[in-house]
Order: sequence, then structure tokens, then C-alpha cells
Amino acid sequence: MASSLENYLQIMIANLYPPWPQPELTMGLAAHTDHGLLTLFIQNDTVGLQVLHKDKWVNIHLIPNSFLANIGDHIEILSNRKYKSVLHRAVVNDRDVRISIALTHGPASDATVNPTPMLLEDGQNPLAYRVMKYKEYLELQQSNKLDGKSYLEHIRNKGI
Repeated sequence: MASSLENYLQIMIANLYPPWPQPELTMGLAAHTDHGLLTLFIQNDTVGLQVLHKDKWVNIHLIPNSFLANIGDHIEILSNRKYKSVLHRAVVNDRDVRISIALTHGPASDATVNPTPMLLEDGQNPLAYRVMKYKEYLELQQSNKLDGKSYLEHIRNKGI
């Protein structure tokens, strides 16, 4: 990734999920992966974050007063798929208000994002994703509806 640590993009997202009378009929936030390198996440005591594990949605019970660190899409790109971004979603309930705050950390918008060259040197690991500017990835990801999968599926090189 051709970018210095002096330039980066950080986004804070605050979510409020009120009790919903029929939680089985709505979704707090559809399944997705985070675009950045890393996301730091905190929530109140109400469970609602789920991750996909072995094709099943699993509730995440955070340790009180702690942060959860989530690997984002660009760690997956940087590692050429060695480390995977985490598919997750938010669900609502009919009893309690849920509040969450996520801080995404990514490269500068003008940074070129691609796998670390040393992971490609031996020829055993072909380039998994097309090379692009981080700004371009953000624009593509945000223009697409959340379809229950990572936007990385749309930029993966064929046959990988």
C-alpha cells in the first residue's frame, strides 16, 4: 500500500436501534464487511452484533467496557486473502435500546491499495484483487446495496 501513516481516513459511525415490536421482520443493519483496515467497535449491554461463523449467525457478547477490533476489507487485500474481513450484521430486539459506535480506520483516499509485494514474489500466490485507489473502492462499495456479502466479491480477480 503506497501511503504513509501520516495520511489516513477515519470515520465514526454511531447507531441507535430502538426496540422493534416485530424484530423478526426487520434488520438493524444488513450483512456486510467493513471497508477499512481495522474497525474499533463498542456497544451498550444490549446484544445485537452477529458474525457469520460456519454458515450460522452467532451473537457476539462483548466484555463490558471493552472494544472489539474487526479486520476490514483492506487488511484482506493487503494480505492477499491471508486474513479475511469479517462478515457481520446488526439485529434488533423488542425489549431494549441498542447503541453502538464504530471507528473505521483506513488508508488515505488517494492511496493505491494492493497486496504487499512480498506476498506475491514467489509466484505461488497470484494477485487476488485488482489494484485500485481507496477512494474508488469506497465509492463502489457505497454505491452498491448491501447484498449480504463483502464488496470484495465484486473486485476479486477471476479464478482466485
